[in-house]
Amino acid sequence: MEYLSLLLADRMIKCQVIEEDDKKYYAYSIQLLFEKITGILLISVFALIFKSFAEIILFLITFSLIRIHSDGIHCKTSIGCLISSVLVSLSTIPVSSVVMKSPVICQGGVILSMIFIFCIGTIRNPNLDPSEQELSHLKKYSRIFVLIVGSIVITFIFLFPLNHFVYYSALGVLYNALSLLIAKIKGEEVVDDDK
Repeated sequence: MEYLSLLLADRMIKCQVIEEDDKKYYAYSIQLLFEKITGILLISVFALIFKSFAEIILFLITFSLIRIHSDGIHCKTSIGCLISSVLVSLSTIPVSSVVMKSPVICQGGVILSMIFIFCIGTIRNPNLDPSEQELSHLKKYSRIFVLIVGSIVITFIFLFPLNHFVYYSALGVLYNALSLLIAKIKGEEVVDDDK
């Protein structure tokens, strides 16, 4: 993918779309886009094979709404990220069956996850290392989204405890909290002393 990204960036330079100085930024952005598309395609194919396409898409939407702002654990390589994204998405199939057996425990887990995410807000990822103002905005939006999404999920579990779709959304909240917890335990964030 890196080769294709560089090839595309070179083509953009030849067409005078970008400057030579910007090549590495565009190549990296293109590579990230290719990796995301590949991940989504792989997850979609496996979701179709396991006949859980709508469920996994619902999980991904719920997970992404919070993850975009809260961040969490990251893999060291893009292939590791791709594999873990596919495995995490597919893990929702058996896990949702387990949590569906105990709606009250699932609601409690979602509430605890919401509290944890709300308290943390976000982590300062060393790859991005946002400024104080950007970090403040990320925390604010992380808290807003976890309150909105979590409240909807809890309400739907209460209203529709037998609907399996609800539990895929619940896993979106639970997995976000788990991702933040692992990132905190592994010390994967930049602290002010490190800057």
